[in-house]
Amino acid sequence: MGASAGASERHTLADFANKLPRDWEEIQDQLPDFYKWDIEYVTTHGEAGAAAGCWTCSPLQDVGSEQIPLTIAEAPVVLPIEHQWPPIGGVHPPPDPRPSALIDCRTEMSLETIRDIFLTFEGTLGFYVLISGLLQIIVSDTFDTTWASSHLPHRYGGLKVCYITKTMEPTMLQSNVAIAPRTNALSQSQSSQLMSATGQARSGQSLQLNDFIEARVSSTSREKFAGKIGLKVEKDSQPYLIMSTHVITEAILSKSFFGLNRDPLKRLQEDWNKNAEIWAGNAKIGKVEKSYDQAAEYYPTGFYHDVTLIRPNATASIGDIRSPISDIGWLNREAWSSLRQQPSSIKILGPTDASRAAKCIKCNVPSEAIIVGEGIFYNQTAAAGSKPMKKHDLSTWNRFVSRAVLYRVNPEFNPPNGYSGIALYADGTREDGTQGPGIVGFQSFVQKSDHPQKFNMPEGPHLERRLKEGRVAFYGAFQVPDEIRRAYSIL
Repeated sequence: MGASAGASERHTLADFANKLPRDWEEIQDQLPDFYKWDIEYVTTHGEAGAAAGCWTCSPLQDVGSEQIPLTIAEAPVVLPIEHQWPPIGGVHPPPDPRPSALIDCRTEMSLETIRDIFLTFEGTLGFYVLISGLLQIIVSDTFDTTWASSHLPHRYGGLKVCYITKTMEPTMLQSNVAIAPRTNALSQSQSSQLMSATGQARSGQSLQLNDFIEARVSSTSREKFAGKIGLKVEKDSQPYLIMSTHVITEAILSKSFFGLNRDPLKRLQEDWNKNAEIWAGNAKIGKVEKSYDQAAEYYPTGFYHDVTLIRPNATASIGDIRSPISDIGWLNREAWSSLRQQPSSIKILGPTDASRAAKCIKCNVPSEAIIVGEGIFYNQTAAAGSKPMKKHDLSTWNRFVSRAVLYRVNPEFNPPNGYSGIALYADGTREDGTQGPGIVGFQSFVQKSDHPQKFNMPEGPHLERRLKEGRVAFYGAFQVPDEIRRAYSIL
């Protein structure tokens, strides 16, 4: 993590909260010059007509996201992905198809509405619904935005529509491999961090929460893909570790393979334990027991939860992996869906032992994260066949859609690589009906707010450096699988 920001820097001008929304410009005058003219207060209306507001900020200067507060006057600050609105080139676009059925951007979107959005904006990969009232449609590089600007609505259910290319990145740590253009290059400090973590077995330390957990393609390979040990859970007296699925799948997809089966994706259809080994503390610690992303392909295609259970070996040193909150549970579905109504409600779960700070994330920093929206992704797989989208009923659509909570965090994950799998929690109603702290999900991806143009740029270090640049808009964590919430207890 980067340098810790004080509470007054993360949450500024709280004494001015009573001036919102009417006198928001008076609050703007109190903000630093380097972003005060790039921020505005916007109000959205819910299903019952109640108004809610937030700040939306798109700095023009070279300002890092950690320099922008999480809240101003107790209202959350959203950093949208750079976009054009109204969509550029639009000539006489069709009207809002839902003028009398406004969408509340702070409540759960119904499956019917999700289906209608995908059918209206056909060919899109997913979308972000931000609490600022912005609907950011995720499209491929080949999507014809000029045509869409004239033939598709600029508003949908009252939300402003804009188009962004798919630039979300998984937050795994990758070392000692050739980096593909779509992947961030690994810094020397990150390599040192991973080497420090893998050496902990030699120092006699047992594993703890948020230590690195790796997927290797073989015991002798130098290729390592790492995330964090998110939780230790239990079912029928058998303990398991939770880690990010994409750490394993990226390792398998990277594996050099000679023979008849040269298609990397086909290896994901085999037993993952044949193609990847799970390591932590410089020792092989267990095997994949079950993944909740069986249809996984290249990230994020086929990812519904980004959660995999690891069954530890009998010799694995996992006795010290414990939640620092003894009575923590699982946040239930209804509480998860209402998180956007409580934007300052989530925290990072992790150990606070300073001696392990190089490889662990400190927890319980007050209000260190805020919810800024929800990500919804379309994951139709081969199992659905070639049937057109509009021909599927709602029960089938439920299998196509994955949801992720979007959040800003301060101090920033700097760099974001290596944080996959850390657990997020919030207070609310838990799966057993009690009130208290409950797990929201596990860190999975980062979304930059400004993706630099890279057209006609040859592959190589210059392109990699450009891909590393960019201000973070938010991070994402998928929903916890129903089975885990209902059948596994947290240790």
